[in-house]
Amino acid sequence: MSTVIVVGHVNHDQVWWLSSPLVPGSRLTYCDRVVRLGGGGFHTGTQLAKLGNDVRLISNLMDDDHGRAALAKLRAIGLDTGYVTMWAGETRFTEILLEPNGERTILNIGGGSRPPFVAPEPVGGEAAYLNALVVDDGLVASLRTIPLVVSQFPLRSASPRPADIVIGSRADFPGEDTPGIWERASRIAGPRLRTLVLTEGLRPILLYDGKALNHVTPLKQVCVPDTIGAGDCFAGIFLHGLLQGLIPELSAEQASQQTAEWLSERSRTG
Repeated sequence: MSTVIVVGHVNHDQVWWLSSPLVPGSRLTYCDRVVRLGGGGFHTGTQLAKLGNDVRLISNLMDDDHGRAALAKLRAIGLDTGYVTMWAGETRFTEILLEPNGERTILNIGGGSRPPFVAPEPVGGEAAYLNALVVDDGLVASLRTIPLVVSQFPLRSASPRPADIVIGSRADFPGEDTPGIWERASRIAGPRLRTLVLTEGLRPILLYDGKALNHVTPLKQVCVPDTIGAGDCFAGIFLHGLLQGLIPELSAEQASQQTAEWLSERSRTG
């Protein structure tokens, strides 16, 4: 069993299943609505814990009924919540409008910034995963001592962090070539970067080391309307594969297959 530090949000997602596509100026109906935990810290940490890893979660929750219930659920899943900071205030839901074809629109309240991710003392482990924009200097110092660091590709201005692998979605970089995306990742991850992983829905996964580009074709593909959390699930399984000694290509293949199975199961059970 490996100790993995996971840095990321635990959100309260309120998912609205729309009856028809979004059209400006129209009146919309929805067929279902559900509130569930989400966010990169939750989905990736959950997958790593299910696979038998000791997951230490660095995240933030509000100290209200929703936040305390979320903390209890995280503990029940098996996550170490000793580094989850409880802040005074009210939990704000992330509103997700999900169209019948799977397109989603995410609404977050504006006018304020989320608390930074902090660790009050040095943290260590065999690996770390970040899905975060801002991390404090103390946490960055801890990451330098961790042998394997995987970071989600931040899409807005973010704190530099030492990372060996950066994972992103090819759709987030329209019109950019892979070497250009690599350069952007290098500015975030620094000289430790050795692999860029780009997923693209049902299309082959791209792995790039700064020179050579490899393609990994998913062994199993599923078409479901709700793919929320799929990228975070993939990241957790991918990291677990690396910890088991798999090369990145095989780890990506395994992560793709198991993520498809996770999506299928959630679609059946709701």
